[in-house]
Amino acid sequence: MAIFLLVLAQPAAAVYLLSMEEAEKMFFENNLEIKAKKADVEKSDAEVVDARILPNPQAAYNIQSVKNSGTEREETYSLSQRIDISGKRSKKMEAAMKKRDARALFVEHDTAGLLSQMKQSFYKVLFLKENEKALSEIAGVFSDVERKTEARVSAGDASEADLMKLVGEKNKIVRGREALRADLKSEKRKLALLLNIQEPELEVSGEFSVKPLSSGILELTGMRQQNRPDIKGQGKTVEASEVSLSASKKEAIPTIDLEAGYKKRTGGFNGFVFGISVPLPLFDRNQGGIARAQAELQQEKIIFEAMKKAAAYEANLLFDRIASLQARVEDLSRQLEMSRELTRIAGIAYEEGETGLLDLLDAVRSEKELVVENNTAVYDYWAARFELEKNIGAKVTPMGGTK
Repeated sequence: MAIFLLVLAQPAAAVYLLSMEEAEKMFFENNLEIKAKKADVEKSDAEVVDARILPNPQAAYNIQSVKNSGTEREETYSLSQRIDISGKRSKKMEAAMKKRDARALFVEHDTAGLLSQMKQSFYKVLFLKENEKALSEIAGVFSDVERKTEARVSAGDASEADLMKLVGEKNKIVRGREALRADLKSEKRKLALLLNIQEPELEVSGEFSVKPLSSGILELTGMRQQNRPDIKGQGKTVEASEVSLSASKKEAIPTIDLEAGYKKRTGGFNGFVFGISVPLPLFDRNQGGIARAQAELQQEKIIFEAMKKAAAYEANLLFDRIASLQARVEDLSRQLEMSRELTRIAGIAYEEGETGLLDLLDAVRSEKELVVENNTAVYDYWAARFELEKNIGAKVTPMGGTK
């Protein structure tokens, strides 16, 4: 009996019931794409280390043997080191650090995009659950009317054709509900993948309704966009390109090689040697590198300006869409209340024989269409709102602020 109860308890233990807050926490802890992107940032740390490393010194040993009446031999032990007198190494270090910061900010923005995707999937599950619930309720209404119609057919107060039409309409609703359940199962699996949950059962909890935003958030958008991670990251990229250009110009100043050593010679001569090697920048003054760095800087500046304009344009579109969806949901909610009342009245009138089956079916179809349209508008509202959060780089609160 204990084993049997454990087997029955296993499916229940595999169910996750998540709120949006819990899903966000699990997303940041478990999502594999986020972990991969963070690992990518570590490669930038390696570039900083490479830029910081000094060139290795070179050790040399030289022996010369000359036969001149006797054997004369000369040995030299030396150590040479390349010295940067222009300061381009420090510039390369600065550019590498700015590129690392830029990559970290770009990863932060990519993470915000993945978070928006997860939130949309979360609300898609709620959306499908609401539609499935609505169709189940309508199917229940049809089943109740079907039972009463069967009684009327038996009493001779209704025709069998009406009963067949009623059964056919109910079956259509049931088929739609089963299709929704299949979509719901698929969307849950998508959400589980984003959360990196192995268990197949997943349930979400949350309020599926519109929470209007006040117009005050519009004034905050401009300031928030300046703090958007990808825009800040592109700003860092521009700074890195400016430093890289400075480093390219310093490449025209050559590095020098210093050499110091000890020489031994047959006949008792011993002593220290010192040498210096300086390339003459007569032809190669890194003209190509400077031109490339200038072109790259110009390109990054153009991209920076384009990103800021695109962000402002997208924000305006999202505000218009959110405002339109808010008004649409409010209108649909009023129509839905009226439609439900009309369906109730049509049901009572049909039971009392005051109206025909077609009037009842029209009322139920109208209610079903309004329910689905309203739920779709609510989901579209939340999807646009999550896109707005990504656009301004901050979480939007229902009161019209950000945090």
